[in-house]
Amino acid sequence: MLAMIYLASLDGNYRIRRGLQINAPVKQVFAVIRDLKTWHEWSPWILHDPETKIVYSKDCNQEGGYYRWDGKLVGAGKLTHLKINPESSIDQQIEFIRPFKSLNQVNWYFENKNGSTVIEWEMIGCMPFLLRFMKKQIEPMISKDYDLGLALLNGYLLPAAPHPVISFCGRESLDNFQYWSIPFSGNLREMQMIRKPGLIALETAAGENAGLGLTIYRQIDWRQSQYRGEIAIPVTESSTQSNYTSRQFDGGDYYKVEVKGDHDFLPLAWYAAFSHCRMFKIKLDKSRPSLEIYYDNPEATDDSNTIKTILYVAVKKAPKKMAG
Repeated sequence: MLAMIYLASLDGNYRIRRGLQINAPVKQVFAVIRDLKTWHEWSPWILHDPETKIVYSKDCNQEGGYYRWDGKLVGAGKLTHLKINPESSIDQQIEFIRPFKSLNQVNWYFENKNGSTVIEWEMIGCMPFLLRFMKKQIEPMISKDYDLGLALLNGYLLPAAPHPVISFCGRESLDNFQYWSIPFSGNLREMQMIRKPGLIALETAAGENAGLGLTIYRQIDWRQSQYRGEIAIPVTESSTQSNYTSRQFDGGDYYKVEVKGDHDFLPLAWYAAFSHCRMFKIKLDKSRPSLEIYYDNPEATDDSNTIKTILYVAVKKAPKKMAG
């Protein structure tokens, strides 16, 4: 009874709206959103579950047109065009069937800005009564999904434009290593201001014995954009002495994610990495740090889409399969 009273006191309504300016004409951007058969190419959800079954209605780019999806990880549902205002807006209805039932409104808005397009993606809905307590968790998750989807859409429309390419590589065991580091704690901007000069200083001190620069995250709070950890450089026993204290990283089981694209996309990549582990029911090991390893120097390339970064999410050992 107390639980029901508590749930009844909660406001389950939510409204999420995210936007991006895309350097393409409204006509081109509008056509892609209208054509539901393009959605799997840039969907932030199908990214995790590419085997999802998708069925399209006849004339799915017209009012009343729809597509249905059914996946092991992304659940099942239906998205329908309700109203199409050419090169202005699209109103849709999204029906979630699994893992829970919900009926929500989705809106797209398009605005011409000096030949480019300001696109906005909105969802208006209400959490099911028994799940109202999850509203504060769901809102930032949908916002991140929308941000990632818009970044992927930008890459689909304009392959040469900055966009992330995220690949989920699977489990990997990392060895121990020694490193020098510079600690940091704060928001994303503060961390980014420390990273570049910090890596340069560490690489200069380590000289030819330096390994690939990395960030060791002791804490990642993507909801509040708060981070705590160390900017680091692996070193060997033969590395010259410096003012940096030599520390040891204790290896273990990790989930590997490869990211191609500007470092500005890394927060979204971390969100995708954690979401992927959650979908596959891979248990995180919060007692150990996660890693971000830089294979390329952003200053040394004119094409940010070629910049490679590897994320390692600390996870618990997979349970051993019973012999059958």
